[in-house]
Amino acid sequence: MRTLRTFLLVILALPVALSAQPSRGLKVLLLYDMEGITAADEYRKTTFAHPAQYAEGRQSLTADVNAAIAGLKAGGATEVVVVDGHGSGNTREPDILVDQIAAPGAMHFRSTPFDIYMDSYDHSIDAIVAVGMHAGAGNRTGFLAHTYSAHDIEYRVNGVPFNETMILATGAARLKIPVIMVSGDDQLEREIRRNLPWVKYAAVKHAVNVGKAEPLPRDEASRRIEASAREALQSLAQMKVMEFPGPYRFAAKFEEPAQAMNAALWPGAELNADQQTVQIRANDFEDGYRTSLRLLGLAGAVRSASSAQAAIATLPDATEVRQGMTDWGYDRWINGVPLPAPAAPGTRFWGAR
Repeated sequence: MRTLRTFLLVILALPVALSAQPSRGLKVLLLYDMEGITAADEYRKTTFAHPAQYAEGRQSLTADVNAAIAGLKAGGATEVVVVDGHGSGNTREPDILVDQIAAPGAMHFRSTPFDIYMDSYDHSIDAIVAVGMHAGAGNRTGFLAHTYSAHDIEYRVNGVPFNETMILATGAARLKIPVIMVSGDDQLEREIRRNLPWVKYAAVKHAVNVGKAEPLPRDEASRRIEASAREALQSLAQMKVMEFPGPYRFAAKFEEPAQAMNAALWPGAELNADQQTVQIRANDFEDGYRTSLRLLGLAGAVRSASSAQAAIATLPDATEVRQGMTDWGYDRWINGVPLPAPAAPGTRFWGAR
């Protein structure tokens, strides 16, 4: 009888014991870009090629990210995984000042490259926050507006203009992970309100045009980011995942027909009648997205070559530079001059390197 009584007492106490166990903490992925950070009012603050302005951009990026982390922490986050979504050309370290990332944020490193929009998250992630984002290709007013590459002047999926936040949200929807908060300029805010209306948004500057923006004061920008991040995580139960069913048609419109013709060389790509738009079809969003990057890469090769030629033409010794390029090409062909060494095994990757 005593054994039975003891057994019943254990059973009755079990629900209380289980409910007393601490719940799993909230883990958030924080992906950042640079065009949408507060201080970026001209392009030099987003690129490694201009060290002085880039240094100012890094400080602003770090402040924006830390404001979001503060809000997420106040909203209940116990872990914030930070991923570089920009790629300024800095191959030595991420764009953010890693040693200044506030707790519980931590930079995410891997030993192999990964796609920021498809590979940055797994089932351990509860929500995604995107800081410093920008409007999509085709937005004529958004500051430095583009989608993945500056080579495309329009990027559409099933006829819908797509920005990078939408790509991130659609990719994450495969794992049922919602994008819950975004920061950037007021033009991106319009796109987010139209396509992801549940997302909390922090507008940190006014976009004057593609090349100019008017930032808010630092304190106000940080206040907006922190408040939006906190409210977003506190409203996690009401957040949604991006719904965009297939099949899919990815279309990119380029500046020059030569870019489109090169992109159309990809197997399965279709060159439209305007001679500037190339499209591919896919039943799976990830497959279509990854193939679209191949199109952008092929088009980008043409644009990079034409840009290089135009830049060389402005040099006083342009003839000698062109001759040197030609001779180097022959030297590599005839004498086997090696290319620069690839990254050594074990090199760290942090996203859009």
